[in-house]
Amino acid sequence: MMTKVHIVNHTHWDREWYFTSMDALSLSDGLFTDVIDELQSHPKASFVLDGQISILDDYLELHPEKERDVKELVSKKQLFIGPWYTQTDCAMVSEEAILRNGMIGYFESKKYGIPMDIGYLPDTFGFNAQMPLILNELGIHKFIFWRGINFDKHVSSPYFIWKGLAKDSQVTAVNFPQGYGTGMLLEPNHDYVDGRLDKGVDFIKSISDEEDIIIPSGNDQLNIITDFCEKVAKMNEIGKYQYVPSSYDEFFQIIQKKDLPSYQGELFDPKYARIHKTISSVRMDLKQDIFHLEQKLTKRIEPLMVIANSLNISISNRLLFKAWKKLFESQAHDSMAGCVSDSVAIDISHRIKEANEICDDIENLIEKRIAEALGLDMNQVILFNTDIKPFDGYKVIQVISPFESIEFPGITSEILVSKKMESRENILEETPAGNRYITEPSYYILTVLMHCQLPGLGYKVFTFHKSSKQNIEESKKNQISQGNTSIRFEEGKVQIYQNGQFIAYIDIEDEKNCGDTYDFSPSKTDTKTYVEWQTCKSKQGQLKKDLILEGIVKVDSEELHVHLILSLINKNLSLNLSFENNACNHRLRLCLVTKEEITKARASIPFGYLDRSNRCLDHWQQEYSEKPVNVERFEEVVSAYTNDKIYSVYTSDTKEYEYSENRLKLTVLSTTDSLGKPDLLNRPGRASGDTTKKGHIMIDTPMAQALHKKIQFECKIRIDEKINDQTLSLWKDKNDLPNVSYQRQSLNYFIYRIDNKIQPSRQKCHAKQAEYSLLTATDKNLICSAIYVSYYESNDFVIRLKNPTPNTQEIDSSIFSDFKVTKIDALETEKSMNWSIAPYGVATYKFQLRRR
Repeated sequence: MMTKVHIVNHTHWDREWYFTSMDALSLSDGLFTDVIDELQSHPKASFVLDGQISILDDYLELHPEKERDVKELVSKKQLFIGPWYTQTDCAMVSEEAILRNGMIGYFESKKYGIPMDIGYLPDTFGFNAQMPLILNELGIHKFIFWRGINFDKHVSSPYFIWKGLAKDSQVTAVNFPQGYGTGMLLEPNHDYVDGRLDKGVDFIKSISDEEDIIIPSGNDQLNIITDFCEKVAKMNEIGKYQYVPSSYDEFFQIIQKKDLPSYQGELFDPKYARIHKTISSVRMDLKQDIFHLEQKLTKRIEPLMVIANSLNISISNRLLFKAWKKLFESQAHDSMAGCVSDSVAIDISHRIKEANEICDDIENLIEKRIAEALGLDMNQVILFNTDIKPFDGYKVIQVISPFESIEFPGITSEILVSKKMESRENILEETPAGNRYITEPSYYILTVLMHCQLPGLGYKVFTFHKSSKQNIEESKKNQISQGNTSIRFEEGKVQIYQNGQFIAYIDIEDEKNCGDTYDFSPSKTDTKTYVEWQTCKSKQGQLKKDLILEGIVKVDSEELHVHLILSLINKNLSLNLSFENNACNHRLRLCLVTKEEITKARASIPFGYLDRSNRCLDHWQQEYSEKPVNVERFEEVVSAYTNDKIYSVYTSDTKEYEYSENRLKLTVLSTTDSLGKPDLLNRPGRASGDTTKKGHIMIDTPMAQALHKKIQFECKIRIDEKINDQTLSLWKDKNDLPNVSYQRQSLNYFIYRIDNKIQPSRQKCHAKQAEYSLLTATDKNLICSAIYVSYYESNDFVIRLKNPTPNTQEIDSSIFSDFKVTKIDALETEKSMNWSIAPYGVATYKFQLRRR
């Protein structure tokens, strides 16, 4: 039987890269119009608009008169749109941010018609092992991709069943072995058919002798191929295969009937295509801002909106969507990776700034409305719990006080920082009787650590008064201790002890970076340098004990002055590293140096964990397009295993780690001077980023080279003899919880974003009690992945529970007995009701909201 080659016409549309999103918009103005005109002129033709709805929204903002044409072409299955909002990265983006990209992408696509039901990600730099689960939660069971597969190691066919870690989570996967541009520049002549098209088909057949093969015909910012069907018909007179105009849907209908091989695991192998394993530390300042914004949206703002909605405070989901969209635009694969020009980096930074402003405004509105409804006084602070489980632990809050020292009766607390704001003369005060000028009194901005108990998904009010307690004093002691843990500065090293036994020390490692915005690349000579600690002092509080060190790391001719604080709070060890970066082209990593050699790492990934061991890298040039270095990604928690200890680190400031011998290395910073360079030590050959392509130029990235800003890195460390996924996940879950507090005061309206501009609302907030819980789950093992107001029913809210462990988890449904509950997926499609979560799986439920 002759091989049938299914050719699909498409464009891959980078929203931004070395060009900006406005440049892309300008290009789309005429190009997308051409697409519509060509499809209308050729009713048998079809076109894929790159699987992201944002670019169509942008175009129709310029051409609203074309919306009817778009809807008609979508309904006729000539124009394929969605399902994503943007082409998301799938290695560094959190589980919930990927889901929201699909959820909001689907929500926005439906205004034009039915979006593609394909997880279409043709250029993303590798995929986490739980993408099948994420796609299934979005109602998607088909997947198309290019990078990350190794047919010698993963699966022996480009068409296969990709299984997630969760039972029954799987997608039918289609790989483009030579990329989404395999059939670009389609022309019915021998140069094209013999020189490009058939060579692509031959390569696929060398992997697996398939009877049906798919070839994408398109490329970056490429226009629709005119007279597509006619050209394909003429090619059948030239080539050695049978060529047919096709669509992705048609191809899936064929291969889903076949007995396909299967694979389970992540797709991060640079066998056939570069996946840039070290790109996860490029433009680290932007990445940190993105990581923190993800957390703010999912762990802070969305749950606060659910609490607010239950108290008759209505805030539009559309406002929330706007913040999410700003994030999605910054998480498209090139943008999230950081392999962009400095001009684009400025745009990304601005979008993150705008999204943060929206988040802070929403939070301010909610908190002030509740505080006003409760009639809180100046000496009262309201604390929120954004999880469904009751909270018992420590919170760090900010208090504005006329007193230098305060205390909360019956609550253990400690002032960590006190900043005095001096009195001001001739300050205008507006009153109903007219304006007058007063002397504004001095006051203090206090950072307070307090132990508290909070109800689930709600709030509690705490009252403070003046205290005679003294602030924490510094000392010259070189040791802090709590429980069985002590941190000592001895022999020039920051050493960790348990039960009096040395088990690890902290080190700072730096080295030269000869790479670009795609990859770190080492120098041909060893350039590693290490911190030299200069001074040590401590703070010994009742609740918090700090060991404070200053040191120097030499980077070429520069010296980085690093500030390191190790803290013990309730036996929990945390670390804060900061420095002003004034050095260029280097990589700095925080190292946890273990007593014994590390045998493996276990990393948190979306909705689960994976074991990883270092691979042998000898003779890699014979097999790989880039060196498959042992730098890996993780989702907030990574554990290093030795023979007798497990060293676990939690952080939301990086997602890149590597282990070597007895060093677990977390990348804090990696700077570079160029968008793309050829012939790197770890990546020989052409430059990534088109900079050595005909007609292109090298692009300098001075903003990615030195940063010249304060770098802050925080993490928490625990060391155990044994630990399981459940314990680790609960630790991660508690560390994810934000400190959310508010004080109704008139000394400084600019502590909160828009406090002085929030006016009384006609909506009456129903908050009446000093303690409130919408829902309190007594099962301490439950872990919420998300809590948010329903996208489709404003009186409902959604809770997604996750089970990142290898055992099925049963849910005590009596916890939710006060509510009418429906089981759904992320698109809020109703599912068969059950109260269990599969291993490494999720369960999503919709709750009918009760109002107080």
